[in-house]
Amino acid sequence: MAQAVKQLQQTHEALIAAVRAGDWEQVGELDKLCRQQVAQAMEQPERDDQMVVDTLDGLLATYREVIGLCQAVQGKLAEELQGMQRGKAGAKVYQMFS
Repeated sequence: MAQAVKQLQQTHEALIAAVRAGDWEQVGELDKLCRQQVAQAMEQPERDDQMVVDTLDGLLATYREVIGLCQAVQGKLAEELQGMQRGKAGAKVYQMFS
């Protein structure tokens, strides 16, 4: 197995663990590392193309999961922000009549 593909697979496993742990800072760092390793894997002339494809397919599935989680968190934060804004508006109305 090409070293670059092996490193990419290991980074992918670490990325999955960071996503499951909710460690978004680590996810960001591993994302950068994955991009570098994908470029390295693609540059290797002796690469096993099928192994690269399989590894990238797995990585794609992980990124789809990450995007779904981010969208869910974004929606939850938007709801919380709207609730806070309604509460703030309600407090202002209350203060006007007190």
